[in-house]
This record gives sequence, C-alpha cells and structure tokens, in this order.
Amino acid sequence: MKRPYQNIGFFFLLLFVLVLAGFTPRVPGTPFFGYFGSASTFGKIPSVIHWHALAAMAWFALLSTQPFLVRANRLDLHRLLGKASIIVVALFCFTGVQVMKHFYAQSIVESPRDEVLSLLAQSFTALSLFVLFYTLALWKRRNLHQHVAFMVAASLAVATPGLARLGLYVVGGLPGILTVVAFIYATLAGFLLYAKVRLHQPMLKSPYLPIMVLFFMAHAVDFVGSGTKAWLWVADRMVSVW
Repeated sequence: MKRPYQNIGFFFLLLFVLVLAGFTPRVPGTPFFGYFGSASTFGKIPSVIHWHALAAMAWFALLSTQPFLVRANRLDLHRLLGKASIIVVALFCFTGVQVMKHFYAQSIVESPRDEVLSLLAQSFTALSLFVLFYTLALWKRRNLHQHVAFMVAASLAVATPGLARLGLYVVGGLPGILTVVAFIYATLAGFLLYAKVRLHQPMLKSPYLPIMVLFFMAHAVDFVGSGTKAWLWVADRMVSVW
C-alpha cells in the first residue's frame, strides 16, 4: 500500500535547488551580493552569515531526507533526525537574528533610518512564520496530514528570501517578487487540492486555509505595513534591544 505524500521529498529537493539558485548570483541594483557566487571572497563575509547559511542548508537537507526515510520504513531514523532538527532550527533562528542585526548596522550608515527599519519587515515576517509553522508541525507530528501541511508551510517560509532573490534576478523588480508570491499560493493551493481529491481530506477543515491566511497577513506587512508608523514603532523597539 502506498503511503500518502511518499514523493514529497522531491518537492523539498526542488525547493532547496531553487533557494540555492537564488543565493548564487549577484542581483544588480540590490544589496543581494550572491552568497554562493562569492566563494572567492568568503573570507570577507561575516562569519555569522556563513553559520546562517550552513544552518539553512542543514535544515533543508534534513527536511528533504525525512520523507525518503519514511518511504524506506526507517521511522527510527526519521524520529531521531526530527529531534536533531530542533537544534538546527535553534541555530538557524539565532543566526537569522544576528544577520538582521548585521544588515541593520551596515545599512543604517548609508540609508535613512525609516527605510532600513522598513526593509527589516520581510526578514522578520519570514522568520516568524517559519518558527510558527515548524512549531505547529512538531505539535501535530502524530497527525500526518497536518504535520505535512505545516512542514510544507515552514519550507516555503524559510525559502522565501532565496526565492525572492531568484525572482528579482530572473524576472526583475516588483513582477519578480509577485511571481514568487504567486508561486507560494499556487503551491499551497496545489497541496490543498491534492489532499482533497486524492486523500479525501475535508477542504473546509484543511490546515492549508489558515496557512494561506497567515501568509497573506505576512505579505500585507511586507508590501503595505512595512512603511506604516505601527511597523516602524515595532521595528524601532526591536533594534533598540540589539
């Protein structure tokens, strides 16, 4: 008997490849220098960025491996790596905050304060969504459909910075960002329909619906809210404790 989601590991691998592609080239007209394309100057890149990149790659490697372990009936290793992922996620979140601090300290010298605070919104919302979805995935680990849904959501949240860079490089400007946003919702809608049609899961009770709402709220902050006094106040309080 086939397991539900037995091929989902290929989706995570594809997402990983897209993220790596996004972090490889320099994006002209942006501060995105192309991490993997800057191998010759790695010594000049702050160590915290290296640690953050390693943590992100380790998490994606774990995420991509897990479905294949289930497919091979190695549930013992699946559970062990699931516990190990907590350490990886903790390192990813810690270094993520440090990278935000580095970006702020570097940018505040060259750009207006409000502009820098506004740019922190995307990193903040992506990291917050990732932590939320990952936590929910752990909490719902005994419910296969909800566990998978929240892991898919977590993967999209953590992939957003890389996908955004890829969109800017391939398409360019706002259309590139909107292409990435459309990809996120199309992916979630695809999983929603798959769960409904192939796995006979009730659509109105699907976790993908609140997941899409949360992504919409985060994108609203990124596109509109990041320039409001409310966000600038939140961001100002955030950097004040750094």
